[in-house]
Amino acid sequence: MKQIYDGIAERVTNSYYGYKILAAYRAYGSEYDFCKFYSCGDGIVHIYNSSMIIDGNIDISELEMLIEMIKPATIEVSTKLVLQIQPCYLHYHRTLFHLTTNESDVNVDCVKVNGFMRDCYEILKESFENMGDFDSWYVDINHRIRHQVSNLYLYDSTTVTQQFNINKFVFLSHIATAESERGKGTARRLLYFLAEQYKTEGYEAYLWALDHRKSFYESIGFEPVAEDILYEMEG
Repeated sequence: MKQIYDGIAERVTNSYYGYKILAAYRAYGSEYDFCKFYSCGDGIVHIYNSSMIIDGNIDISELEMLIEMIKPATIEVSTKLVLQIQPCYLHYHRTLFHLTTNESDVNVDCVKVNGFMRDCYEILKESFENMGDFDSWYVDINHRIRHQVSNLYLYDSTTVTQQFNINKFVFLSHIATAESERGKGTARRLLYFLAEQYKTEGYEAYLWALDHRKSFYESIGFEPVAEDILYEMEG
């Protein structure tokens, strides 16, 4: 295993894992200490801050040694790869959903794109414990937006982050509605709107759902297409 600084696009597979790695490379390159890329067998390992994502045909023994050495907070990997790692990692099953189109009553003028970032952050902070401080979040999302990797949407009291758009594979994350406005259907309407917009532009959109959110996406008609396990360091 060795750190690599170029040739990232040639190494990744056409998958969520490969595209997420490529998106990080396009946003930050390989010269930052918090954003590193390693060759491992015929695959690639990406470390962003304390998160790890694995893609391709990996040398398992080398990978497990790297995990033991750096102890990432989270590990994303296809279920094709079975890891033997420390018991301090919790395992979270998740489902990859393909966004299918449905009639949306959302007016395009009502969806704010890459604006009102403080409002988006306050909504996200209510839903995600690991959001961190506003300044760190703002620097990252603003950097990704400027490099045309990400977009940030706000509709009424709901925000959605387009984490990346690679080879017409769009991945959405951090879907949240303000606590006081939940149950009114704004998340569903915004997702329907985005699904229709992406379809018109020739893109396919996806999102991951943990088990406690799976029924919601099933109920609004999204299609489950894959599963995996997210490893997260306990505590």
